[in-house]
Amino acid sequence: MSTTETITPKQHQHLKETLLNVIQGVQDDPKKADAVFRANSTLTDGFLAQVNIRDFNFLSDEPEDLGGTNKGPNPVEYVLGAFAACQEIVIQAYATVLDIKVSSIQVDVEGDLDLHGFFNLSDERAGFTGIRYTTTIETEETDSEKLKQLEQLSATRCPVLDIIQNPVPLEGTVQFKQS
Repeated sequence: MSTTETITPKQHQHLKETLLNVIQGVQDDPKKADAVFRANSTLTDGFLAQVNIRDFNFLSDEPEDLGGTNKGPNPVEYVLGAFAACQEIVIQAYATVLDIKVSSIQVDVEGDLDLHGFFNLSDERAGFTGIRYTTTIETEETDSEKLKQLEQLSATRCPVLDIIQNPVPLEGTVQFKQS
């Protein structure tokens, strides 16, 4: 397996400076730590949803065997993908700050979902009943303390992992409009 740097030395330095500047900004003014992220989605056809986040538009759909047209991942698959990407980003960010050169990061994740809950056929939860993942980090780093720190940070500082592991206060409404 050939390895390629996930970031060049120039990118590494820029990323490190950017991260350290953001950290310093939050330390100097704790109000800068408050961030709000937004998304909206409109169901356009059957189970096909048009999702909009910042300047990005993408589709979410169900596979054909669940009644969709398979034009995009379904929402729970996006959760798995979001978790995998978040792990990679967190690892790269902390590796950069810790001066650990990383050749590659790969996260493989799978989740179990019992359709009894989704289809209201039992009291089983509608969401994942279990998630398993393996993160592979390719590096020449040999300092076991730095590597252990990176592993620990990937497990405790990943926002999506935190969202999956811990209840998040949620409030919302359902509104009906006459068509």
